[in-house]
Amino acid sequence: MASQVTREHLIDIGLKQIHSAGYTATGINEILQLAAIPKGSFYHHFASKDAFAKEVIQRYASGEQQRWQLFLDDAKLSPLKRLRRYFKEMIAVYGRRGPIAGCLLGQMSLEVAERNPEIRNVLRQAFDAWQDAIARTIREAIEQHELPKTAKADDLAALLVNGWEGAQVRAKAEQSDKPLELFFAFAFNVLLKD
Repeated sequence: MASQVTREHLIDIGLKQIHSAGYTATGINEILQLAAIPKGSFYHHFASKDAFAKEVIQRYASGEQQRWQLFLDDAKLSPLKRLRRYFKEMIAVYGRRGPIAGCLLGQMSLEVAERNPEIRNVLRQAFDAWQDAIARTIREAIEQHELPKTAKADDLAALLVNGWEGAQVRAKAEQSDKPLELFFAFAFNVLLKD
């Protein structure tokens, strides 16, 4: 049991460190020092830094799945209100004033995905699951006549995910939430206007 606790602790520390500093800037020794765990323990659980990164991404994706389920599966609100509330939450959490600005999926895509097919695959799966959750909510909005029947749920969901990620990159470059706020305003006042 202690071995599993050590593994989970390493992933938790790694998630925080990689999300805040980036994959390239985060070394194994730094993670071990922050976790107060000897080097042998790391390699007992993970074959390499890349294998560790895959676990970190999966942990992040799992947390994000819990977030979207909390917001997007709330049947007390209409589908578009759920989406609006969800993206407001995302700005609060991952905007410049949030606990850790930026999206780990986008950050890892920029830093590692091109050179590592295994990490790229984990990222693709995480993006696909997120996009599917948004598409389900958009389909509900179509069924409830909040959006026209001609609306393409999968395409709109892809556009929202891609727009969010692009806004995150721009927000980081500008050190401002203005790109996120512009994304939100356009998404809900133009693209998904009910």
